[in-house]
Amino acid sequence: MAEGCAPLSPIPQKIEPEAAVVIDLIHQNNAQIQSFRGQGQLKMISKKKSQLFSAVWLGHRPDQFRFEFLSPWGQPTATFVVNKNRLFFYIYAQNRLYKGDATASNLARFIHVKITPEELFKALSGSIPIVPFRQAQLHSGAAGETVLTLIGQWGDIAAKVWVSHDPFKILRADYFSRGGALTYSILFDNFRYEESVLIPCLITVSGKNNAKWILTIKKYAINIPTSQESFKLKAIKTDKTINLD
Repeated sequence: MAEGCAPLSPIPQKIEPEAAVVIDLIHQNNAQIQSFRGQGQLKMISKKKSQLFSAVWLGHRPDQFRFEFLSPWGQPTATFVVNKNRLFFYIYAQNRLYKGDATASNLARFIHVKITPEELFKALSGSIPIVPFRQAQLHSGAAGETVLTLIGQWGDIAAKVWVSHDPFKILRADYFSRGGALTYSILFDNFRYEESVLIPCLITVSGKNNAKWILTIKKYAINIPTSQESFKLKAIKTDKTINLD
């Protein structure tokens, strides 16, 4: 190869003006919530198996959150913690601890949907990831909503986002791998205002094989003080530690 060959220039983005406005609104929506605390019900569906839990949770941007799964009497039955690059899942009745890197693959072991911690945090706070793209287009959906399509470097659709206006709401987002296969979807519903911020109280994250993670929010607080200690598991004495990596 000739040493004088110049590197390929990056492909410039092509963004329709109307699409640029929607992308900016999504970024503004994503920046509204830095931390949250919630209480409600979590339903997990995988391979035709459905489990329903009461839960309380805490999160801090960009990739820290803690879930406590509760018994009918309000006692924790399991604790799920993601702290930046580490993941921990402790089951009380079995005295069993799972731990490993906070990767999308390890996260999928517990929530059944392959999604990164930062992407999941965005979903839990009523926002969505904006994936890398080369083109952005806008058109009207069948129900009168606005549909934003993000096209990747190789011409495949990278993501589609459905939004409505007056007030601005993100309704749904689908994400695709190269080649067009659906990776996961985020669906928001049952909106209400919390401290002048419009948040969804029903959040569904779905993946392949009809796997779903459905969170129904009953109580919610945003932009609250959090402690780093909340995203750590206290010293646990267990002989049943399973390394995920």
